[in-house]
Amino acid sequence: MYTDFSEFLKKNKTLLKEYIEVRLELFRLQGAKLLSKSLSLFIWITIVLFLVFFILLFLGVLFALWIAEISNSHIIGFASAAGVFVLLLGIVIIFRKKMFQEPVSRLIIRETLDQEDEE
Repeated sequence: MYTDFSEFLKKNKTLLKEYIEVRLELFRLQGAKLLSKSLSLFIWITIVLFLVFFILLFLGVLFALWIAEISNSHIIGFASAAGVFVLLLGIVIIFRKKMFQEPVSRLIIRETLDQEDEE
């Protein structure tokens, strides 16, 4: 048995050094994995939002031209499409926590916890 801690350290210095290096490497790899998972999730969300933006843009133009054809006035058609978008914006602002903030927070937490469960 060892009489004091310094004697223990002298005899197990290389073992302790290897342990610290392995732990640092493990933390580095876990950080890289979490960063890559978070970054891929961010890129995926950005691409989906980009596509949704263009879908809504073209549907808005389609709606405006349809109303313009029915009313024989481009002003009425595009004003009604703008009104629909303003209404959608109001709904999104009112329900932003329930529709966006809480689900995105849950998704990020779930992805982070999934990473810890895999280990």
